[in-house]
Amino acid sequence: MKKWFSLLIWLLLSKEALAKPALDEQSIVSYVDSHHAAQIDLLKKLVNINSGTDNVEGVVEVGNLIKPELEALGFDTRWHDLPAEMKHAGSLVAVHNGAKSAKRLLLIGHLDTVFPKASAFQTFTYVNDGKRAKGPGVIDDKGGIVTLLYALQALKQNGSLDTMNITVVLIGDEELAAKPTSVSRAVLISEAKKSDIALGFEFALSPNQLITERRGLSEWFLTSTGVDKHSATLFEPETGFGAIYESARVLDEMRSKLSNEQGLTLNPGLIVGGSTAVEDVASGQGKASGRKTTVARVASVHGDLRFSNEDQKNAAQAQLREIASRPLPQTSSTLNMNDIMPVMADRESNRKLLQAYSQVSVDLEGPVLVSASSAERGGADISYVNKYVTASLDGLGAWGEAAHSENESIDLDSLPVVTKRAAIFMSRYGK
Repeated sequence: MKKWFSLLIWLLLSKEALAKPALDEQSIVSYVDSHHAAQIDLLKKLVNINSGTDNVEGVVEVGNLIKPELEALGFDTRWHDLPAEMKHAGSLVAVHNGAKSAKRLLLIGHLDTVFPKASAFQTFTYVNDGKRAKGPGVIDDKGGIVTLLYALQALKQNGSLDTMNITVVLIGDEELAAKPTSVSRAVLISEAKKSDIALGFEFALSPNQLITERRGLSEWFLTSTGVDKHSATLFEPETGFGAIYESARVLDEMRSKLSNEQGLTLNPGLIVGGSTAVEDVASGQGKASGRKTTVARVASVHGDLRFSNEDQKNAAQAQLREIASRPLPQTSSTLNMNDIMPVMADRESNRKLLQAYSQVSVDLEGPVLVSASSAERGGADISYVNKYVTASLDGLGAWGEAAHSENESIDLDSLPVVTKRAAIFMSRYGK
């Protein structure tokens, strides 16, 4: 009887032990909890620095605030600048070398936001009785940066970081990548080729979702032309329909023929037309001139194409060209396309990484983690490196709402949750 009682006690204790992190992981939990206020303070500092993609000085300032923090953890850090003509900040790269036998982890975040210097949305503000905070980039991606940093700090304090091989790449222009991306993403791809896995610290959509796949991205430019005549002659044989009607025809056929295809979107984001029409692609601004009594001579549309795989992209592009090749009378249309970001293909290895991350969440008494649909997310820098590493996982940052809008906010209680997950996962995997 005593033997069976002892066995029962042993089983109960073992079950309890399996349900909790080990002692060294408990120290990670304690560190993150005790530094929650400091983590929010750093987040506030980062958010209050405008780092819109075109504000190179602001982006560099954010990076230079993080640089000494990484150096204090034993990372070798340096800036990889882009060519001056690209007019964007480069990438901050930090490398930590530990045991030769340990795997190398690539951690990816970004320093820029979508909010320019002229934006009215500039400061970190507590809302909902301090449970949430609003601010430019508060989840995208400054919340991700402080998640990454404090996870590394927790690993440092319990000794795990000493033997780990980790590379951090903080991109300066994730929101609007300088082209060609073969140049602006060269250092990211180079570091990926040296790494075993890639972890992206973009924001999470919810407490139980991570990202194992992302759609690819390309851009398209539709230019339509017409005959510049008095509007009284519109629709007549010698005048035809004008450039704006022709653009409308192409766009409507795009909508009717391709809008119901699963995983594919075509968005005309900017259109200008009239007697003259010019777009400044870098700034996302356009100018047009004309009169209501004049048939439009030119119309320009700039849009994006998001796709689930290369075959889908190629088929869509072929159909778009076919649509543009049948212009209205006295008009013409040309369609040019540029690839921007490859697909982050969903792989079994990505799913296994998700399972391991989910086990950490469960061990921390959190939810089982599942993969978000690729249709729910845009592109991210992890897509450039997915094929160069054995596995990738993204969406490891804090969760919140309304990214890219002036209502962007973070659930502040999510910060310790995602930071513990990241630190414990890295401590288990990066040995």
